[in-house]
Amino acid sequence: MIEKGPIVEEFGEEDCEELENLYRTVWPTAAEYPEHWRQNRMLRSDQVREEMRKGIRFFGIRDQGKIVGVYKARITEDECFGEHQSILASHRGTGIASRMYDQFKKLAKDNGCRINSVNVLMGQEPTLRLVEKHGFHKVGEPFEQSPGMLVQRFERNVD
Repeated sequence: MIEKGPIVEEFGEEDCEELENLYRTVWPTAAEYPEHWRQNRMLRSDQVREEMRKGIRFFGIRDQGKIVGVYKARITEDECFGEHQSILASHRGTGIASRMYDQFKKLAKDNGCRINSVNVLMGQEPTLRLVEKHGFHKVGEPFEQSPGMLVQRFERNVD
């Protein structure tokens, strides 16, 4: 379990190639998602760079200098929306996801947002437990975010 040491940091354009490698490692094995969705999640470095230039922020954790987990955040006046959390299989169960959620909540507060929000794939029990642990609650009914992929929206009020 990663307790002390690595912190959640914001990644920049200099990290795009490494982020591409992380996505191309994590998403092919995410069999709970439809194939078309997994393909779309394997962003190329130029796509990451383009999203960064459009204001989407990438945060994550390094272990021994290597990026081992990442998520994306879109911030508007009222909302901080997190998505695309990707963690190397070798680092799952170490507390990285929870650490990123702690930072995600702080990010919303620091940016004056009213709510944090995420969409969670139906049936993905570890993530469902994680969002509930971090004070998120269901909003509305599950919906099809992409053909064949039901997700549930979760929100939490920013402290």
